[in-house]
Amino acid sequence: MKRKAPAQNKVRLRRTRTDIREALLESALVEFGAKGFDGASTRAIAARVEAHQPQINYHFESKTALWTAAVDHLFERLAEALVGVIPAQPGGVEVAQLAAAFAEGIRRFVAFAAEHPELNQIMVHEGTAASERLTWMTQTHVRPVFDGIRPAWQILRQAGIAAPIDNDILYYVLIGAASLPYVNAAEVRLLTRRDPNDATWIGAHADGLVAILLPGLAAAGGRPG
Repeated sequence: MKRKAPAQNKVRLRRTRTDIREALLESALVEFGAKGFDGASTRAIAARVEAHQPQINYHFESKTALWTAAVDHLFERLAEALVGVIPAQPGGVEVAQLAAAFAEGIRRFVAFAAEHPELNQIMVHEGTAASERLTWMTQTHVRPVFDGIRPAWQILRQAGIAAPIDNDILYYVLIGAASLPYVNAAEVRLLTRRDPNDATWIGAHADGLVAILLPGLAAAGGRPG
C-alpha cells in the first residue's frame, strides 16, 4: 500500500542552525533596543521568530552572550554599510574628494539608522550608566567609529568645508541627528503626518544633514545633494 504524501499545508521547511541563529540575533536587537538589557526577555526574543527558549540556550550560553553577539552583528552590518567610504589616511586625499566621501558617509549612515533604529536605542540604553557592557561596546565598536571620522573632520574644518563643530562633539551631533527621526518614528508620523521610513524622507534627511555639517561642500566641488 502506497504511503500518502503529506498535505501541502502540513509540510514545514526546517530552518538551518545558521538561519535560526541569525533570526535570533535580529530579534534580540529589536528587543534589546526597545527594552534595554534588563527589560529584554529571552522568551520574547525567541517567540518573535517562532523559535523556542531552548534554541537560545543552545546557541548562546547566557543572556549576556546573546547581547554581545547581537551587538557584534549590528556593528558588522554598520561596517559593511560604510566600508571604503572615508579614507583610512585622509591626509593623502584631495580635499574635494575627501569632502565628497564624508558626505557619502553621512548619507549611508542616515540610511543605516533608518533601517536599524536599534543602533541608537541600544547605545542610549547602555550609555546612561557605567557598566561592563558599556565599556566593552565602547572599546570594541564605538571607539573605532569615533576615531575613524575625526581626522577627516579636522581636515575639512581647516579647509573651511565643514561646520565649525568640535571634533569630539561632532560624533554626537552626527549620531543624534542621523538617528532621532527613526527612533522616534511614531512621533514623526503624528507630528508631520509623514513616514520617516519613506525613501523620499530618508533622502531629504540625509541631504539636509550634509548641508548642515558640510556647508562648503558645493564650493569645494563636491555633490551638495
